[in-house]
Parts: sequence; structure tokens; C-alpha cells
Amino acid sequence: MQYGSCGYIWVIDRAHYFCDSKSHSWPDDVPRKRPSAHSDAQFAAFVDRIKNTLHSDEGARFEEVLRKLILKDNGQGRPAGPPAMRDGRPVSPPNVPSSATMLPKPPDFAAIEKAARDTAADRQNLMTLIGQLVFSWSNNESLLIYVMMLLLRTDERSAAVVFSTLNTTRARLDLVRRLSLLHLHDPAARAEIDKTIELFNDANRIRNEFMHAMYLVNEQGQITHTQMLRFIEKKGRVSFGDRQPLDGKRMRTLVEVDDTLRQLNRQLWGLLPRLQAAMASSSPG
Repeated sequence: MQYGSCGYIWVIDRAHYFCDSKSHSWPDDVPRKRPSAHSDAQFAAFVDRIKNTLHSDEGARFEEVLRKLILKDNGQGRPAGPPAMRDGRPVSPPNVPSSATMLPKPPDFAAIEKAARDTAADRQNLMTLIGQLVFSWSNNESLLIYVMMLLLRTDERSAAVVFSTLNTTRARLDLVRRLSLLHLHDPAARAEIDKTIELFNDANRIRNEFMHAMYLVNEQGQITHTQMLRFIEKKGRVSFGDRQPLDGKRMRTLVEVDDTLRQLNRQLWGLLPRLQAAMASSSPG
């Protein structure tokens, strides 16, 4: 099989990769070697070395073509009849797991539900704290509509349109900060805006840990860990999320962030009249 200036040849149960910038066929000066038996680990190391030499788009094409070749060699989309070498001997397919074996084993729901009765109080406590987090966060963030209304010198409905158009907390806080730099000349009021944004950002980090995560449950029905639902790239390596235990320390963190959001709500209501007075004394522009 060939793809652009890079070719992929499937020989027995291994992929041989080559690039030829002058042609789209097997280079004449590259001998066709008889395949030799390699372990799965050796083949995986070979594939990783190839991927590390490619740019991101070439690496993506390489993985896609390799996946198609593995599926083809595994019997999907191949003409009827057993595969064979040139000398007629049958070819053993690569040891690629089928889609069914790649799935996790379904939980024993009946056993978990029975055992979970003894841990119901712990789960209820966690759900209450998370519910309080959602409630407090939504009410606090909605108050930014009034902050925007004052900084933009507009009406509530127009400010609500701006708020809803910016669909992330970071974007809304960035707008508030920039508007305060443009229109707010009172140093004390601007410092109060900056402190409010800082509190929002600190609480938002904890909020993301619980709002954008899946929860791991053990056989006793206990919620033991959170798993972040995002890809993390660090030092050239990609991993799926960050797993953290739901231990006593994390539970105390939830209690603390709920208290912080409660205090932030009071601060926002106190800020609004002071911000209104500061904007009234500041000339437009």
C-alpha cells in the first residue's frame, strides 16, 4: 500500500515502512529482504522508532495506515481464503486482540449494589459536597453579568448576551480584567477586581477536578478515585487525564472550596456597589 511520498508494505505479519521523495514505489536501491521472526516487543519498538522520526501529520498517517493493515491482516476486508507466503506456506496472523477482548469486563451490578448499602453515607456526603460546589459556582459566575454591565456601561440584557457568548470561565474573567484596565481608574476598585479574579481561578481549578472527571467505584460501591477526562501532554508524551484518590485530603479540599465560594459570593455582592461608584467617577474611554 502507498500513501503520498511514503509507502507501507505488509510482509507476513510485520509492516515495513519506507519513504522515497522521488517516487511512490519501492526504491530500486533498497533490497527486498526476507522477513525474519521478531517478538511483539521488538516490533513495537520498531514502530515507535519510525513514529519518532516523522512529523505530526506524517505520524498520524503512519498510524492510520498501520491500523488498516493490521485490520486487513486480521481478516477484515481480505478476500476469502487463507493467506500464504510465496512458497505456499500459510501465514499466521499477528497477535492483535479483537474488539471484543479489548472491552473491560462488565461490573457485577447486583453484587456492587448489595455491598454499596454499607457505604451509602460516604457517597451521600460526597454528592452533597459536589452539589454545593455546582450550586455556589453557578450563582457566583452569574454575578459576572453585573460586573460586565458596569464595566461596559450597558444594560443587564446586553451584558448577559456578552456573558453567554463567552462560553468559558477563563474567557469571561479575561474580559473582566481587560475592561477594568481600560475603564476603571480607581486603584482600590481595580485591586478588588484582581482579587476576585484570583479567587475565581483558584476555585475553578478544584471545580475542574470534579466537574470534568469520571469516578471510579470499587466492588464495595465506594467511590475511590477521580480520573480527569482530558489528554495531558508532558515532555513529548501523552497520557489520558490524571487519577487522584478520593481520600480524606480530597474531601477536605471540597469542603474548603465550598467555603471559599460562599465567601466569594458575599464579596461579589459587596463589590458591585463600589464598582458602580468607581465607574461613575471615571470618565468614559
